[in-house]
Amino acid sequence: MNALRASRLAAALLAGASALFASSLPVAAQTQFDDFPTGFLRPGTGGMPPDAWNGTSLATAKRLVSALLPAPRSRALRDLQFKVLVSELVTPGPDGSPPPTLFARKVDRLAAMGEGESLNEMVRTAGGYEDPAIAAVTVNALMMSGERAGACSIVSSHRLAEPFGRRAALACQLVQGEASDAQLSAGALDGPAMVMLDLSHGRLPPAALQSTQPPMMRALVANKSLPLVTRLEVAERGEAGAIIEATRLSDLYVQAVREGAALPAPMARRAQLVAAVSAAVTGPEIIQSIAAVYGETRGSPLFPTIARATAAGLLRLPAKPEFAAVAQEAIRGFLLLGDKRLTEAWVKLAITAAANNPRTLDALDHLMPLAAVAGIDSPRRLPPSEVNRWYAVMRRDDGPRAAWRGNLLLELFRATGIDVAPGTTELPEQPAGARLVALSAATLQALQAAASAHRRAETALLASLALGDLSLDSLHPASVGVLVRSLRAVGEDEAARLFAIEVAIAAGL
Repeated sequence: MNALRASRLAAALLAGASALFASSLPVAAQTQFDDFPTGFLRPGTGGMPPDAWNGTSLATAKRLVSALLPAPRSRALRDLQFKVLVSELVTPGPDGSPPPTLFARKVDRLAAMGEGESLNEMVRTAGGYEDPAIAAVTVNALMMSGERAGACSIVSSHRLAEPFGRRAALACQLVQGEASDAQLSAGALDGPAMVMLDLSHGRLPPAALQSTQPPMMRALVANKSLPLVTRLEVAERGEAGAIIEATRLSDLYVQAVREGAALPAPMARRAQLVAAVSAAVTGPEIIQSIAAVYGETRGSPLFPTIARATAAGLLRLPAKPEFAAVAQEAIRGFLLLGDKRLTEAWVKLAITAAANNPRTLDALDHLMPLAAVAGIDSPRRLPPSEVNRWYAVMRRDDGPRAAWRGNLLLELFRATGIDVAPGTTELPEQPAGARLVALSAATLQALQAAASAHRRAETALLASLALGDLSLDSLHPASVGVLVRSLRAVGEDEAARLFAIEVAIAAGL
């Protein structure tokens, strides 16, 4: 690796691909993909309705899509913006807005999110390989995702924008064993460069290993030439940011234990916990392993990540009385996964098992507020005595932050459709005891206006843009309430509740 390349490796990963995309997309080709619906998700498979852009101008849709962050702090909002990008939606009518097309902007954002496989499916179904620039972005994204076969199939059958096309062709020759001494010219650390570095076991600079860009993180996790400890460190960060799948992280943990990889003690223990859940077969074994995971990681910043990585164990346990010992762990796990049906089943089991057991009932008082926010049993009202008991637990656990948490809970109750009239409970109407960040007033105003007009796709993207890269544990409860209400107003109840649960857990509820 020469000095010139090394000096440029720390640059933003997508700079090369984005510049290629912006500079080489032919203006003549910019009209075709917005003339028909593009995307592959339909309502029956988890997508938005085809008319989700109704009421939104093409210029506004373009502006919102281009502004999306590759990795918003919220898993729920990240998944929601992904849903907008890949749903088969009717494009707003022409309005004279400048190129690139809306489709081209969606291609760019999916690539930035590290969604190579989904991007490829969207481009394939739209016939987008015929555009050299779009084909190039797709190939680059696939190579970054470790999908070499799919990338090289496109390289061999479609023309790509240059000079990227030559780089991709050279990388594919190496993949297919047709060249052994080829070298890429210096440039951005793109898909072809990652493929060649992996095949040659080349060293990556520290700056690249610490990247927070989704495509790079996915490329690093897929790079088998890197030590497992490096891949796991990236995978843990990536899973927490909804970039790396929890199942992929789980597989790496299990592999590390199986191969006896050298890991730092805390990471080694996490790997052992996850591997134990994976290896458990009988009900008692699963119960013991799940209890160990939750007992040792609860309160840790990585708790949600480890809980999702061990979700397969919970899925193997039915909500039956003989497994009531892990009911509370199951409730937390399924709340994190957003599985309302299974959460409800385990809540009922936990309540039954907790009868006449003060200690268990006290523990449930930490979980029942989250169950209400998640919509378990779809409550419209809550007994004030129960709400006050829950708030008493908050004050006992952390008095200085209880007013903030109590006000957040009040906002989440109201935002998710639970009627809590002022003065009927001890929950404070104003937060206190914490430094809080209010979201942009202008963006919240635009979000509420879009929600009031039932502009579904626009509302979804504005919610993600409103959050931006702000931490979930510092948001002002009133801002959170606006986001949740707006999403529910346009039919995105599941995403709204998942976001509410994310914020609640981040706040320590």
